[in-house]
Amino acid sequence: MQGPFVSAPMAGVSSPAFRLMARRAGASLVYTEMVSAVGLVRGHKLTLDLCQVEPRERPLALQLFGADPEIMAQAARLVAQMPVDVVDVNLGCPAKKIRRQGAGSALLDQPALAAEIVEAVARASQAPVTVKLRLGFKSDQLEEILPGILKAGAAAVCLHARTAKQGFAGAADWGAIARLKSWCPVPVIGNGDVRGGAQAVEMLRQTGCDGVMIGRAALGNPWIFERAQARLQGREPRRVPAGERRAALWEHMELARLHGGPNQAMHFARQFMMWYSKGQPESAAYRRQAGRAQELASLISLTGQYFDRLEELEPAEQAPAAWEAAS
Repeated sequence: MQGPFVSAPMAGVSSPAFRLMARRAGASLVYTEMVSAVGLVRGHKLTLDLCQVEPRERPLALQLFGADPEIMAQAARLVAQMPVDVVDVNLGCPAKKIRRQGAGSALLDQPALAAEIVEAVARASQAPVTVKLRLGFKSDQLEEILPGILKAGAAAVCLHARTAKQGFAGAADWGAIARLKSWCPVPVIGNGDVRGGAQAVEMLRQTGCDGVMIGRAALGNPWIFERAQARLQGREPRRVPAGERRAALWEHMELARLHGGPNQAMHFARQFMMWYSKGQPESAAYRRQAGRAQELASLISLTGQYFDRLEELEPAEQAPAAWEAAS
């Protein structure tokens, strides 16, 4: 990797547009959303859409989920035909619909099957195979779960330092990342509760991990990767001006339109405009207005007016926006 900060796989978020913005802002590696091995093998259109890749995104990891070693191997062979640099096996998703399939974090309860799946994918893949997992279902069970997975061929481990039962509640246990790093023979990427660039660097310092995965904190804030890298190098991160934020929003929306089609344009517009206004002056009033907009044209107009206002306010502002101060 070019640096230690990577962009997380997030369902409904990690589209080609999102990944391109993250890469441009300094993420050294980006991940697709979770891709169903069954859907990929069966050629389901929605699943194939999740596998769209632009060369500018690379290096890229495609994340697979499934509960059957043979199907996972078949999916890995299909991925080998794609412009993908890493195949990641999801062993951590806590969503009930995934666990009911025996996939995601449900595999933490079956370490032997998890290892069999990783081995099957590693044999079928032409790219390095990594895993993303949680501590266990209710407690830290990594020393029971991981040895078989490592023996099966996992080239790196990403740990979201919560249990599956926690979901996204409570605090991530950074101490668990440090404990894993102390004995794990392959690179460890830490994940959980990184809300800004300063925290990303702090995770590296506290845990000794090899990389930091950033998820929700990058929504509407791709510059978090740039800011984390600046802090790692001992530099004060630059402030992102409103004009640059506006330009990134329009570009992100256009990329999303190209990849998602016109029928999804309104959805993308709402999502991105809410993200990119997060933490900015007068954003609450703008978000209320934008939430009531019924047509794309009116939403775009409101947003243009809002960013015009941000640029007017900018020279008088002495303090950075709240999220920037934290990063």
